[in-house]
Amino acid sequence: MSSTPPSTPLLETAPPNNTTPASLWLLAYHFLILGCTGFGGPSAHVGLFETLFVERKHWLDGAVYAELLAVCQMLPGPTSTQMSFALGITQQGTLGGLISGLLFMLPGAVLMTTLGVGTAEALKRGLLDHGTWTAATAAGLSSVGVALIGNAALSLGSKICGTVRLQMAICAASAALTLLPSKPVPWLFPVLLVSGGAVSAVDKTVRMSARSDAVAQEDRDAQPSIDRSSIKFGLRAWQGACVVGIWACMLLGFSVFALSTPTSTQPQLHWFYTFFYTGSLVYGGGPVVLPVLQTIICDRNHWIRDAQFLAALGLAQAMPGPMFNLSPFLGAVIAQSAGTNVYVGALLCWLGIFAPGVMMIFGVLPLWRGLRNNRIYQRAVPGVSASAVGLIFASIFSLHASLQASSPFPSASDAIAVTGFALIRVGNVPAPLSVLCGGVLGVLAWACGIEQ
Repeated sequence: MSSTPPSTPLLETAPPNNTTPASLWLLAYHFLILGCTGFGGPSAHVGLFETLFVERKHWLDGAVYAELLAVCQMLPGPTSTQMSFALGITQQGTLGGLISGLLFMLPGAVLMTTLGVGTAEALKRGLLDHGTWTAATAAGLSSVGVALIGNAALSLGSKICGTVRLQMAICAASAALTLLPSKPVPWLFPVLLVSGGAVSAVDKTVRMSARSDAVAQEDRDAQPSIDRSSIKFGLRAWQGACVVGIWACMLLGFSVFALSTPTSTQPQLHWFYTFFYTGSLVYGGGPVVLPVLQTIICDRNHWIRDAQFLAALGLAQAMPGPMFNLSPFLGAVIAQSAGTNVYVGALLCWLGIFAPGVMMIFGVLPLWRGLRNNRIYQRAVPGVSASAVGLIFASIFSLHASLQASSPFPSASDAIAVTGFALIRVGNVPAPLSVLCGGVLGVLAWACGIEQ
């Protein structure tokens, strides 16, 4: 495949080499398959998309794909989910994006909703009480859930922070400050993310000002200089700005409501806001969203127990599609605990956590050029990402403490967690199989009478 001439915009509505864009039917077919078989997390999903769109079907040029991936990585929300919408937009506009994104999300969401409703019914019948094999299974799943978070922290830490001392320091400071308060602090997470970005931006600006003019010019020349004047992805620029404005108004309005009313008043709106808030302010996708959600729904509001949260995490890792699909499971269990309709709870939480990222990708793609070339934003992103990794490291400690308090066999849970971590990190065992092993080991611990 020939490379794109320098004078041709990389991001075009027509695919390279004058091939025909993917039809709506083809988008629906391929993304439904991806939604049913997309195991392995965001990195695996991005690789699957690249194989389909760039290598096999040639619907997009590799440079176009890289540009789109950069857009999604710089926005809050789940990267692979946003990519599924963006890729559909490049082929068939707004309708294509809706079809591709929804079909990628729905299979895992349906499975997690079903499991969440089943878990809610099991809780109602007392099937998950201490001393039952089902409770032991849940404890095993929860143990591997902690191992999954540990693996995510190490993987993201090495990728995002590497050997850059400033980013390592931001990561460590974020983790330490998160663990410092004895009670959850509602505003702590966004403050840490913004602070990390500010430190990174200031450091980069100071170092740039100390460099010679020639080197600074070379750095500027290295930035993308692609002509995108004729590019329109789905919406027009003013429509995209309106979508971003609606998102901001929703976040502000629901925040005012949540801060001014107790959770017992309109609890469904509080559930929706919690997941909408989390999806709006968290960079890094699934692994980063976990500590934020766990703090709000378990530690602060006590809507569910930590063991249930960790079980949801383990099951979500074993399902295809985005990790954000743990939200309908959590919503069903939260609704059952509150005595309301479990399907309504699952739907509200699912819509809440996905809506911000989807709104942002539809709104920002038309405004992409200005955002991508904004130097302050570019310089802040490494610090925001490093701070987000720090939140993940902190969640390992808090979730381990919760696991110890809720597990029917704390010592065995630690052993299962270490075993799960070794399977994932050393043995390269897929996450779904590792989660299954955790459940089996939990049942074995129960059968052997290991309790404390």
